[in-house]
Amino acid sequence: MRKMMTLLLISGSVIVCWIALTVVAQMEGPEKLEVIESDRKINKALLVYNPDLFYNLDEQVCESIAAGLLAEGWSSTIATVAAAKKLNDTSFNLFVFCANTYNWAPDRPTSAFIETHSGLKGKNVIAITLGSGSTKKAQQQLEEKIREKEARLLESWVFWLMRPNDPSRSDEQNVKVALEKAHSLGQRIAQVISNE
Repeated sequence: MRKMMTLLLISGSVIVCWIALTVVAQMEGPEKLEVIESDRKINKALLVYNPDLFYNLDEQVCESIAAGLLAEGWSSTIATVAAAKKLNDTSFNLFVFCANTYNWAPDRPTSAFIETHSGLKGKNVIAITLGSGSTKKAQQQLEEKIREKEARLLESWVFWLMRPNDPSRSDEQNVKVALEKAHSLGQRIAQVISNE
């Protein structure tokens, strides 16, 4: 009987901690906005993320994609969800939504931003799903939210903190590999859209 009570107490504590951690992690983060201007000022992208409490892979991936876009002459605005809500500019040629995975789903603030954004129909969009390693369901949900807005989903990528981002480069730092791949993605997508 004592073992059963101890087990119930431990299980209950774990569940309460999990719920509390989920609630805190799913809160909308602070406003942060960074504008990266290109001399050409022809094409521009909006990259949106909700800051993760534990590791800023989301912000780093957005910055790397923006650097890749800049290498091709694009300007970018990198914004947290809180900052992106206040933007009135609708002239973006590309939207990048970078969602963290919590409980096998894309984070709520990023999802809600996509669901309520009125200017995505027909727009070019890249979906980025981040997580420790189990992101398949979250990626599918993020893609579906984008499709429901009748946006043009160009590509969907996943970057992980723990799972190798490139199995052939498992001896390198995983985050470094993710950021290099994100930079290449930015360059390639800029070229594709510019050539259309």
